[in-house]
This record gives sequence, C-alpha cells and structure tokens, in this order.
Amino acid sequence: VAVALVPAGQGLSVLRALRILRVLRVVSVAPRLRRVVEGFVTALPGMGSVFLLMAIIFYIGAVMATKLFGAECPACTPEQAEQFDLWFGTLGRSLCSLFQIMTLESWSMGIVRPVLEVYPYAWIFFVPFIMVTTFAVVNLLVGLIVNSMQDAHAEESNAATDAYRDEVLARLKQIEDRLERR
Repeated sequence: VAVALVPAGQGLSVLRALRILRVLRVVSVAPRLRRVVEGFVTALPGMGSVFLLMAIIFYIGAVMATKLFGAECPACTPEQAEQFDLWFGTLGRSLCSLFQIMTLESWSMGIVRPVLEVYPYAWIFFVPFIMVTTFAVVNLLVGLIVNSMQDAHAEESNAATDAYRDEVLARLKQIEDRLERR
C-alpha cells in the first residue's frame, strides 16, 4: 500500500506482487506441510555446505572446459567454432553449459556429442563430471532433506509420546491419591 502512495514509484509497483506470499499461511494450517517446511529449513545449513562443494566442482569444471573446448579450434568448421564459443568461450558460458549438462537437459545431443565429434576423448571429462554432479552431489541434497524431515518427524513423535506419558502418569497419580484416601 505504501508503495502505491510513493510518487514516481512506478518501478516499485512490482513489490505489490509480493502479496502472493500470503499463500504461505497454508503452511501453519497443514501439519504435514509444516513438517516438510521444518525439514527443509533445518536442512539449509547442510545444503549450504553441499552448494559450496558444488560451486567448487563447477568452477574447476568450467575452467577446465573453457581451456579444453573454448579456445580456437583448428579442427573445427566455422559453425562448430562458433557453437563451441557459445558453449565454452568464457567462464560464464562454461558454467551455464555445465549446469545444463548436470541437469541432463539436452546434454547428449545438444552439447556433448558435437564436442565428441571434434574431441573424441572429451568423454573423459564429461562422464566423471556428470557422475559427480548429477548423481553424487544431487543425492547428497536429497539425503540431507530426507534426513531433516525424518528428524522433524521424530521430534514431533517424541513430543507426542512425552505428552501421552505425562498424561498417563498424572492419571496414575490421581488413582493413587484416591486409593490412599479410602
């Protein structure tokens, strides 16, 4: 509302779209959804470590890919050289291409096979990169989130068990008091 009142606040009007965040109130209503969000939030520190590891792997891979495939290619046709420059010409382009390869989105026919036509031994770079990033690191993230969700569920279960135990002990105490009075 305050953004609408600011004169010349045309650029800030996009902030009004943040009202959509009100949908997040559903999290407090649904217990299972709350458990999922709790698990995700508690997994964030561990995920930060995995993201840092992934950034290091990506940086090393991007530097290697830029040096291996981004330089002038004497064996390339002009079209191939232009394409290689788009994929691996700079560090940023290499990072973007490696991210596409990690997600397995059109990696084989889109990037790797054309590179293999010019550099037949490029598989020595791409296969370990895919194995490490796609399977190992992504599974670390999934494992962290699942573990955190299990911990959140266990804490909730323990709290319910403790509350039930306290209720049973209180009832036993009442029964003992009644028996002593007789």
